[in-house]
Amino acid sequence: MFIRDSEITSPLSAATSAETSFVHPAAVYPSRFRVTDRRGQHDVTQEPATYTENVDESNTLNTYPEIPIDLVDCFSPMEWKQRCALAVSYRIAYLHDWHENIFNHITLKVHGSDQETDGPHFLLNDFGLGFDEITACNLLKVNLDGMIVNQPAPLPANRRTINRGKGRVFKPGFVLHSALHAAREDVHAIWHGHDLDATAVSQTTFGILPLSQEATYALSKGISYHPFEGSANDMSEQPRLVQNLGPTNQILMLEDHGPIVACPTIEEAFAGMYFLTRACKFQIKSLSAVGGDLRKIHMPSAETLDEMFRRMDKFDDAPSSEESDNKFAHDTPGLMFAYARRSAENEFGSYSIYT
Repeated sequence: MFIRDSEITSPLSAATSAETSFVHPAAVYPSRFRVTDRRGQHDVTQEPATYTENVDESNTLNTYPEIPIDLVDCFSPMEWKQRCALAVSYRIAYLHDWHENIFNHITLKVHGSDQETDGPHFLLNDFGLGFDEITACNLLKVNLDGMIVNQPAPLPANRRTINRGKGRVFKPGFVLHSALHAAREDVHAIWHGHDLDATAVSQTTFGILPLSQEATYALSKGISYHPFEGSANDMSEQPRLVQNLGPTNQILMLEDHGPIVACPTIEEAFAGMYFLTRACKFQIKSLSAVGGDLRKIHMPSAETLDEMFRRMDKFDDAPSSEESDNKFAHDTPGLMFAYARRSAENEFGSYSIYT
């Protein structure tokens, strides 16, 4: 049977139920589970992540069409590339079923917008459009107050074929994303969705369990938990969201709601969401297979967890005569995103995504 709320209050606590004899791995090996206590007390000993520009191999793996001539006065070349990357991210999310009608959001901080007086700015979907309708042109640019930022020149009328008005900002998406973009200098891309299995796991008291390689990948990025407060449309919730994500973690499980992945690049955000949702699917299926009896689940020991995370530290390594030689490391998130991008382009056609 599943552990009840009364039996565990934190992912860092051990369940004492005699029926299950289940001890959460985080209770015996907390250093490998960088999670937030469900009461909101974050481990403040962690150092803030260092900000780095999005300049890596991913930029060569994923290239996009040059900005059309009628748009050169509307967007800078860098913003255009970001719009293309974000537009195809929405199409990728649609193909993975990480969408819910007109809801959910993926956002990307606009390069250089930190220097703006009302910066930073970020790109997000126009409320009312489905993920399969997002294009590089119909994305909105907003500031931290949720106000739409005007482009240097008006967008040509033929470039916005759905919702020809100024656009709509959905408040819950703005509340979540603006809070994290404002607080974390290292976070450029935020991916949020209501994947059924990931949301189901967020409704359990034990959260993500290390039952697969995919789970180990997600856990290695640092997972925090944020108690459910209702629809995320209240600005007063923002400080608690920021506190619970913490200074370094990249995944925030919104309890009874769904996951947020916050990363330096859109490629890393995709990889994080991909492995997180896969891990949750495996976890839901395995628990269903044993009727929720955690005693029948292969739970790794502390020693095995140590080895799992040690190997995850070398996840991107390629064969090399010298393990320390960084040039033999793959850009796994970039390669994953490149395949997903090609799949989306083949499914929808590049023209429908990037124009």
